[in-house]
Amino acid sequence: MERGHLTLIFDLYLIIIHGFYMKTYFYLLFLLSLSLVGQTKDAQKRLYYNPMEGDPAYAMGKYELKLQSFEESFDVLVTKQNMVNFAKKNHFSDTIPKQNPKLKIPHYYLTYYKKNGENHWQNTMIYFLGKKMDEKDVLLIATISSVSETPSEEIDTEMLQLVLDRKVPKENYMGGRSFDFLGRKVPLMDECYWTGVNIVRCPTKGEMNWSLHSSLAEAQQAITLQKRWAMMIPAPENHTMSLLMERDITLLFEGKETRATEIIYNEHYQHPILKSHHKDYKLIVYYIATEVRGQAIACVISYYDYNERLADTGLPEFVSQFVRLPKSSR
Repeated sequence: MERGHLTLIFDLYLIIIHGFYMKTYFYLLFLLSLSLVGQTKDAQKRLYYNPMEGDPAYAMGKYELKLQSFEESFDVLVTKQNMVNFAKKNHFSDTIPKQNPKLKIPHYYLTYYKKNGENHWQNTMIYFLGKKMDEKDVLLIATISSVSETPSEEIDTEMLQLVLDRKVPKENYMGGRSFDFLGRKVPLMDECYWTGVNIVRCPTKGEMNWSLHSSLAEAQQAITLQKRWAMMIPAPENHTMSLLMERDITLLFEGKETRATEIIYNEHYQHPILKSHHKDYKLIVYYIATEVRGQAIACVISYYDYNERLADTGLPEFVSQFVRLPKSSR
């Protein structure tokens, strides 16, 4: 066979192989784009917003985000100098603005860490971002906080981008007299009020906080950290808190049998003169990490032993909308 024929055959072979790989490449790109869209929709389901009476905040997984906006352009030199001044004024140990390689818009950020106790750190990231919104140059300051076992400057860039793009699902707007709980509308009783993005407090009917996570393992870690924090919270003046009992139990959460940790804390009033007029109270807390309707959730439910309880659930009225105790645990 002549060399020209060999070259022609080889060229045809390359064209076929190239066509195969190009088709494979574009098919993989298509699958990747579908995966990214799916990830974004999944993240949106976990993103909450609460106006919080003028102090709006967002929450997703272990992160909470607060956002301020100013009608001015993002000037690199001016922004960096302002950040250095801000860090020094607030006594940050790290005063050097940094950039996050995962974030594609103009920005710098500062870090601040606080040790709450053993294996329990409060992380605060302050991002200065430049963005065009409603055809105007805007400087945004995003304060992103999280809790972890060790100091961490990690943030969820997908969460930040969804907030910047105003893509919080309407059903995840909290703060009203009713709210969507994983696809189910729940009324807020008259005495109940919001104390955080996903925190509801009712003085006589129980309290609940929850967060949605990308995996069950992440939800379990959130519960572990919240249990540790419970023993670090400063008690009110002239009060002490101590752990009386801890056990694993089975309860009904959203109609499904679920393993939970029940912890009972004792609240003691110790004023040297008035303590004889006060008796000890017990705070009962249920720590839950599970999956509900396809979502990994960390949920903490609590009430005091003097709160009135419903006969059919063994719990106060508000939290009875989510949890029921078996008769053996009441």
